[in-house]
Amino acid sequence: KTSDAFTIEHADADPINYDGDEVVYSMHVGNNLISYPFQGAQSPDEALGDNSSNVYALVGEGIATLNTEDGWVGSLTAFEGERGYWLVSEADFNFTFNGTSSGLARQLEVRSVPASYEYLQSDKQAFFFIESATIRGQILDNEDLIIAYNGDQVVGSRYWNNEITDVPAIGLDSDNSDLFEGYCQEGDLITFKVLDASSGELVDMDTNNDLVWTNMGISIV
Repeated sequence: KTSDAFTIEHADADPINYDGDEVVYSMHVGNNLISYPFQGAQSPDEALGDNSSNVYALVGEGIATLNTEDGWVGSLTAFEGERGYWLVSEADFNFTFNGTSSGLARQLEVRSVPASYEYLQSDKQAFFFIESATIRGQILDNEDLIIAYNGDQVVGSRYWNNEITDVPAIGLDSDNSDLFEGYCQEGDLITFKVLDASSGELVDMDTNNDLVWTNMGISIV
């Protein structure tokens, strides 16, 4: 956790040789924090192979993807070198990354949002996967912005992507920094509004149930 950007250089270190000793990751049911050791990018299916079936979701910094019957949905579209991830497992299993990249995978670039609906990234987050949303009977389009609130505080936002969309909800950081005043804590209720691109109107949204925030929580709305 850092207050400024910088580069870490490891001196006199022996990196893992993936071509020699194969690295085995041991997963347990629930949240597992893992590295991704390659320089390139791979889609979840490409990187995990048959082990994809054991994975409920993958979470990165402000991005996530959910494993559904119709494939992976969300803004996390690829593992990237120099990144780490939370792997949410539905079973205990061991795996090694495939490591053979097709060269086609790349991480989706998340669209910037208007300054009024920007949010800070802390070391705590949850994700709400919006399965469907309508305004006056009309389905959202990809210019409509979904905004997550904790009270009056914007805690996350994401443009609708024409399918199940992951909206982050950022929590109060572990140091209780003043920068994150009003951000989410355990038990807070999250609400949503949509900035309707066709009218410019900010529309209060009703959800099918109360949405309670928990750190690293993943909910389908």
